[in-house]
Amino acid sequence: MKKYFVLALIGLSFALFSCKDDDENIVPDEIPVELVIRNDVDAANIVKGILKTQSPGSGLSFIAETVSDATISFEGDETAAGPLVSRFDIQANNSYVAGQWDKHYVAIAQANELIEQLSNIESGAAADGFILTVAGKNTALGGAYFARALSYFYLVRLYGEAPIYTKVGETNGYPASVDNIYKQVEADLLLAEELLPTSTGVKTVPSKYAAEAILARAYLTWAQYSPEGDLSAPPADKAKLAKAVTYADKVINSKQFILLEDYSKNWGRHNKNGQEHIYNQSYVLGDARPGDGGNHQSHCAFSYGFDVDPNTQPTHIGPASYTLYTNWDGGHAGNKLDQRRDLSYTAYLAKPNSAAEFSLDHDSIYAFIPPRWIPLFGKGIDRSFYEGPLVGPTERDLDRIEIRYSEILLIKAEALIESNLNLTEAKALINQVRQRAYNQASNPSVYDITATSQTDLRTAVQQEYFNEFVYEQKRWFDLVRWHRFVRTVQSIENFPEYKGEYGTEPGSFFLKAQTHLKARYNAVTGSGTKYYTFPIPETAIAANPNLK
Repeated sequence: MKKYFVLALIGLSFALFSCKDDDENIVPDEIPVELVIRNDVDAANIVKGILKTQSPGSGLSFIAETVSDATISFEGDETAAGPLVSRFDIQANNSYVAGQWDKHYVAIAQANELIEQLSNIESGAAADGFILTVAGKNTALGGAYFARALSYFYLVRLYGEAPIYTKVGETNGYPASVDNIYKQVEADLLLAEELLPTSTGVKTVPSKYAAEAILARAYLTWAQYSPEGDLSAPPADKAKLAKAVTYADKVINSKQFILLEDYSKNWGRHNKNGQEHIYNQSYVLGDARPGDGGNHQSHCAFSYGFDVDPNTQPTHIGPASYTLYTNWDGGHAGNKLDQRRDLSYTAYLAKPNSAAEFSLDHDSIYAFIPPRWIPLFGKGIDRSFYEGPLVGPTERDLDRIEIRYSEILLIKAEALIESNLNLTEAKALINQVRQRAYNQASNPSVYDITATSQTDLRTAVQQEYFNEFVYEQKRWFDLVRWHRFVRTVQSIENFPEYKGEYGTEPGSFFLKAQTHLKARYNAVTGSGTKYYTFPIPETAIAANPNLK
């Protein structure tokens, strides 16, 4: 009797190259093991498919960026999912809320299937008749554990209590506690660390160091978890903070990663697999409907190109205020020297001519500033083409960076600060990140932080996260981890857009911006915990009544 590898094949279409049309018994969702996993390459391709399932469209920005102080969304009319989230009108039927839940549980089901199937396949030398080498099996198993851990890590942060499934066919589970979900994340990542190789050739396939990096982030987050929201949270768990330091050190001491001298070289289709990258999610032309790569970060940051009216065609996702650009890094006189500023918030952008005529002398410089607009998220604009930036949604194949080396440095710094240990080292780690940012200054150390106390260093590291990771789907997660979500969102009342200083004409871009900002301010006022998790989707509850 044949054994069958039954998978929800979302994201796995490219793994079916091994199927043969002459086997009339094969149906799309029942593929014999010997045809799908015939060798190491087949097993590796299935892992890639699972990882791809975690990131269709990468719509995470509409959750992790828009639900914050720093981002607004005008994707569609005001009743569409993006603008509803932007106004903090977040219901269980919102497609972005449901999309995150669905894709992670599909990935978990696929990972469980692969883990079970691989456990039934012995490994050894091909010359001895084994279809999988020991290394090939371990790498595939490690990839499956990594994928499952990453999905549970997102689920526990986004939704809090949620079911844990580790066996094929498990359904209708009751929500597990937050602590138990973190224990599952920990267990899976420890297995991944043991099984994965130190290098996988590309940053879109997880390595041992990727597992250690996510472990460091998970321990840091778990250590500070509390359901109390902005209210007085208990002291962080120092044992878990110590583990965050340990795993950050493993990545640092590997000497495999660096801070790129040119910050902008972390982005763009020609900058994939950079030495600062630890783990990326892959987007390749042809992989996603309609074959454009599928990464919304690229399309949504620059949705319609240069020659549009922001009142009628605003970009889908953008910064919430011009002051995020003008007051960069505290608004000091030297902030223009921070190379992160003009990439993170692109206020001026050249529109190149055709490739044959390309010359900076002939470019038109477009200004994305008031009273016309607010700067763009520049990390989503691919500038790697000779003829200039993408001007539409036709090609969206920039990889999404899940974690890079600068985050590891700041994870270690934050863990030390919250432990109130080795504050001098924590300060040095923050300044290491800042010196890369200001490396065009004649003396970058002039811009070092000078804080020495735990309180001041906490403020400094939180500001550095904000400076370093604009539009990298971290802002909501960071504010929740720091128990500063509500008070930070309330600070938007100081934005000129909130006050209507750039105009409030009916139908104008700035009236929409003001409407969104005031709606979210009113939503969080008096709410200490509501926006610390998202509602479980109504479709999930309909499928599993135990989630009620």
